[in-house]
Amino acid sequence: MPELAIPAIGEVMTPSPVTIDAKATLTRARQRMEELGIKHLPVMVNGVVESVVSDREIKRFTLPGHKAGPGEELLVEDVVPHRAVVADRRDPLDQVLKSMMESRVEAVIVLDEGELAGIFTETDACNVLVNILSSGRQ
Repeated sequence: MPELAIPAIGEVMTPSPVTIDAKATLTRARQRMEELGIKHLPVMVNGVVESVVSDREIKRFTLPGHKAGPGEELLVEDVVPHRAVVADRRDPLDQVLKSMMESRVEAVIVLDEGELAGIFTETDACNVLVNILSSGRQ
């Protein structure tokens, strides 16, 4: 079996992701995700990526019995779990995957010279694996 060339994360990421401000409501974040058919949004604070909010966090905090009172709307910043795991677009895919597993995150923010370049999610990882396995059949 030939040796597999490990791509840089920039080659397999989703480029130019749509972002959401930390002060946006969860309702707005959910609407954006539904409109775009995505499950993760990089969260911006004063123009800087700080975290990632997923549809799972939004669902968990919008179920009956969540911490918001009647008529109160939670903001994205109220539910984001932690600072984002970050990679440089030149980082090898295997390092990024290892970091995702160790940190137990669903998505990694990809930067290029400190600026948001993309996002790499579990879905992107599955797509890479499918492409690798499919190319082995030929």
